[in-house]
Amino acid sequence: MTPTSLALPVMMMAGILACAPGEPSGVAPEVLQADFDLAPRPAATRVATLAWQPPVCPQVYRVRVDETYPPGLEKMLRAEAEHSESFMAVGAEPGARADAWPPGPVPQDRVFTGRAVFRGPKTQQKSLHREFALSAALAGPASPDAPCHERTWDPVEDAVALAWPQLPARLAAVGETWRGARVEARCNRSACVDTKTRGGGRDNHFRPCTTMSWRERLDGIFELGAGEADGRVAVISSFWSDGHPLDEGLWSERTAVVSVEHGRLLHSQTLIHHTYTGIEREVRVDAIDRCPGGLVAAGWSPDAAASDGRETLLSALAEPTRLQDKTRDGAR
Repeated sequence: MTPTSLALPVMMMAGILACAPGEPSGVAPEVLQADFDLAPRPAATRVATLAWQPPVCPQVYRVRVDETYPPGLEKMLRAEAEHSESFMAVGAEPGARADAWPPGPVPQDRVFTGRAVFRGPKTQQKSLHREFALSAALAGPASPDAPCHERTWDPVEDAVALAWPQLPARLAAVGETWRGARVEARCNRSACVDTKTRGGGRDNHFRPCTTMSWRERLDGIFELGAGEADGRVAVISSFWSDGHPLDEGLWSERTAVVSVEHGRLLHSQTLIHHTYTGIEREVRVDAIDRCPGGLVAAGWSPDAAASDGRETLLSALAEPTRLQDKTRDGAR
């Protein structure tokens, strides 16, 4: 390998970092006030312990997917851009003991295993029961290639991969960055090709054929609602790229709001940019349950459709239903 070919991957990565989001603004995401009618206040601290906690109270989320296709692409692909609303609930297995887990984050040597229920257009409006797992840092099962897909493949694994960032499972400071979950499988293919020709060959053997992990950053700590500690949230920004310049390849960005006190996801918005096809995807996940530390507890009132979806999922989560086989056929 020549010195020139050795330098190319380094130059590519430098270009990616130069185009990545800038320093934290210190301003809370506009969505907290515009969509949830909440008034976030800067917290008195710039550090917080970020770790997932077992969902002792069943958590319910609304999942929205909105896609934009450039003119003519729908006809060429014989596919329509997705605009869907689904609901997902996560919690303990039916009948599990309430005191099975100690208060606080999932212990470092253990993994919480519970139940996820998903219902929406991709499941023909039927309740799909799956396993759901949490460590102090990661949520799963999660699709390793969701950040580069141009459509929904597995609605459950895609939602987990795109909404739940990897947490450091320790004390973190505002502005601090850490390596997130791995992005691989089919996403690695894009790193192997020439962005101009969309081909490979011997002229592209210098390319690494592997992509970066999610890059996570704590952007700010804020207070929601009346209680300070109970309503403390962390805003985390995420970035992923296939290694090509952002105006030529695939890249994704995410903003997530996480309850510090309760170690749970409150809101997530992920944007996936398919530059060479022109497809833009938005996957948004909002907590609609009444659990402590949630958006509803902070003062938000979901609409009637979200409230109805919440009650349906809570009933399904309590059913002692056998987990469905892990198949993606019904998600196409």
